[in-house]
Amino acid sequence: MMQSVITKQGETDLASILQAYNDVTERLKRSHEALVREVGRLREELQDKNRALERNERLSALGEMATGVAHEIRNPLGGIGLYLSVLDRDLRDRPKQLEIVRKMKAGVRNLDGIVADILTFAGDAPLDVEDVSGMALVSSVLDQLEPRVSARDIHVDVDASLGELVFQCDVGQVERALINLVMNALDAVERGGVVRIRRDRSCEASGLGRMMVEDDGPGISPELLHRIFDPFFTTKDHGTGLGLAIVHRIAEANGGSVTAGNKSEGRGAVFVLSIPLADTSHCGTNQPGS
Repeated sequence: MMQSVITKQGETDLASILQAYNDVTERLKRSHEALVREVGRLREELQDKNRALERNERLSALGEMATGVAHEIRNPLGGIGLYLSVLDRDLRDRPKQLEIVRKMKAGVRNLDGIVADILTFAGDAPLDVEDVSGMALVSSVLDQLEPRVSARDIHVDVDASLGELVFQCDVGQVERALINLVMNALDAVERGGVVRIRRDRSCEASGLGRMMVEDDGPGISPELLHRIFDPFFTTKDHGTGLGLAIVHRIAEANGGSVTAGNKSEGRGAVFVLSIPLADTSHCGTNQPGS
């Protein structure tokens, strides 16, 4: 009888040990799987950071080269413009020749604009940081682009809650970035199309405010998404391909970022410009416009 009790006790102890072993094994398995996933995530994150570092190094080298080229071009360009102004004055009584001179002056202005874009992309000017409301930025941009918007009968829908955000940034630079994004959207839509400027609240708790510029155009081809912010890359028949590269440069200089993608519903592209919020900004609270 006593031996039977001892045998049953031994079986119970063995079962407990086996159960404990199985539990420990299962926990180790789950821990190992979690560790493998975390290692994979960290590896991808490291690869992303390495790619970003390599890109920044390439852009820095390209910026230095572009600055030198731009200055070399601007000097003789200024002289050409000066001589054309003299010709413009001296040929007032010869309309045919005057028309040619004025076309040449327009060409010089276009070249000077390209040089200015190169210098803006390559520049490293100190920031003039101040507080500005999101609605003040958007209103200023739309005032400047109003003729272009009206000429193509495009409707621009603005999220009124942008007035609740107060950004801390170089206002001139961020305004320039927003102009480039809105112009890009205007170019993408057909006559009578719609462009939306909305607020994305997803990362405001971390101190960043997001302005989303959406259009109802054809969207961005997936194979081009990774190149969209590269300097001198463009799918348009006009322009330098520096507009979005300048936006990227400005966003990073101001402590923010810019991303591009396609809308999840319907067709069209969406660009998200993230800029640091001022200390006075709080999610969901009203802020006066600046």
